[in-house]
Amino acid sequence: MKIIFAVVVFLLFLGCKKHIIENEMNLMNEMNFVPNTSIKIKNLIPFKKDYVSIGSYTINKDSIISQFEIQSKYSLIAIKLKNVSKNCTFNHHQSTNYPTSGYFSTIDEGLYEVNLSPEVFKDNYKINQIDFFSDKEIIYQVNNDTVKSFDMNFNKYVIKINNQDTKVIYSKVEYYGLKNLNANILFYQIENETYIFIMTPLKKNITLDKNTLYDHLFG
Repeated sequence: MKIIFAVVVFLLFLGCKKHIIENEMNLMNEMNFVPNTSIKIKNLIPFKKDYVSIGSYTINKDSIISQFEIQSKYSLIAIKLKNVSKNCTFNHHQSTNYPTSGYFSTIDEGLYEVNLSPEVFKDNYKINQIDFFSDKEIIYQVNNDTVKSFDMNFNKYVIKINNQDTKVIYSKVEYYGLKNLNANILFYQIENETYIFIMTPLKKNITLDKNTLYDHLFG
């Protein structure tokens, strides 16, 4: 009897895992790139300074990721998270090694890649907690309920949603001999949406000051 029960549980587990994988693959297949378009963010876009909109990734015609070139010097990616709780908590952890498992869509950002779990963008997925893991110390410029803006020099960072290891956004620097990269990162929450902005130099010899991203968005 115990053996039969164990077999049933195992088959149910496989069935659930297959369903999750199929959902993730379907979301990945639904992502489309639309050139020269951008996420519309209240009070922020169009930006106030020189920029080029490279394009956006959409799911069901909803723009979820946009890429920009700023002042011909910086790369900027904007990621939209929907259904974010007003009481969503944000935690930062410094860790040199954090596992990233699951299925990912990959966005090329020139000097590095951004990998995203498609499940993060499901319409019915409520977000109550965001954890940011970085291998280097972060330095806050602004830290309040609406805006969290900081800079860092990273080799890898991981953004984990709802404390689930398979629902993450992460990047790792693997560009020829480049080991670390300077970045400005900003979380902006408005109503039930959170926007993640990640700014990095277009080329490795370009300097990125600590307030560049914040000043570009709100200056």
